[in-house]
Amino acid sequence: MTAPNLPEPTPPLRSFRHNGLTFRIYQNSQDMGAASAHALAVKQIELAPRRTRIGFMIMAAPSAFAFYEAYVRLAALSPELRDAIAQTDFFQFDDYPLSATHPATFRYLLNEHFFSKLKQVCSRVNFHPLDVDANPAEACRRYTERVLASGPDLQLKGVGENGHWGYHEPGVPLDDPPAFMAAKLSAENAAQQLRDHPALFRKPDDVPSEAYTANVTLFLRTRACIEDNVPQASKAFALLAAYGTDIVSATVPSSALKRHPSATVCTTAAAAWALEEYIARGAVTLADVQGMAVSLGASGSDDVVAHLTRVLVEMGVRIA
Repeated sequence: MTAPNLPEPTPPLRSFRHNGLTFRIYQNSQDMGAASAHALAVKQIELAPRRTRIGFMIMAAPSAFAFYEAYVRLAALSPELRDAIAQTDFFQFDDYPLSATHPATFRYLLNEHFFSKLKQVCSRVNFHPLDVDANPAEACRRYTERVLASGPDLQLKGVGENGHWGYHEPGVPLDDPPAFMAAKLSAENAAQQLRDHPALFRKPDDVPSEAYTANVTLFLRTRACIEDNVPQASKAFALLAAYGTDIVSATVPSSALKRHPSATVCTTAAAAWALEEYIARGAVTLADVQGMAVSLGASGSDDVVAHLTRVLVEMGVRIA
């Protein structure tokens, strides 16, 4: 079904199925984000007559900036989408235990880059922030109940450079009951925050050591569809580790997306090169792994290359 008043996005360079997931490869992040905005908007409009309320989990990250812009444009064009938005409860993935006015919080990022702009074209936008700065345990309990009561129906996610989903870090079990939980940030995750938010975090100590996040079990409760947006070249390792083989492991939490019956990975040619190489050849080379390390800012460090190699081998990726 094509929703009224929603212009079709630019077609992908390539699309294919692999390990139960649909992959769409785009030239750039703008085309990628526009495609996911269109797909989720169409599904939102389809759900509106069948749901009293629609639940929508949305990541807060630079990976989503192109999506935010495209989705707001679609809302400005489509009264059907605006009506569906009025029925929708938007939820966060995760946040830091800081005041909502702190510019490092994801509440602030979502309001600044997405909801403030969406409210300019929609009279009713229902964003439920994850306020974990006062009583985090109670806030997580209430938020878990509210998200699960909403379904949720739709989700826009990303993949961390080490394969995290939200702040569900590598090594955290994938089969715990669905919940929002405390998460200690790994050194890899802190390094990614420095790259993603250089104006906010200038050194590792600036990054909060703890966050609160949905776990993978909760993310997988999404009923209708999940769109995964992975534009950055630095995510080449994460894409390959998560989706190269059919293995699902807590070593790479986003690998669990392969368990979802309706998920699409939208990415760019710059991010997908290692995954596409592996699919084509059945292996990657040590030089490829070194290239992935360089994209992570490691300049081919032997320790980083060895770590990436260990993770890939654990995930069943052959290194020739």
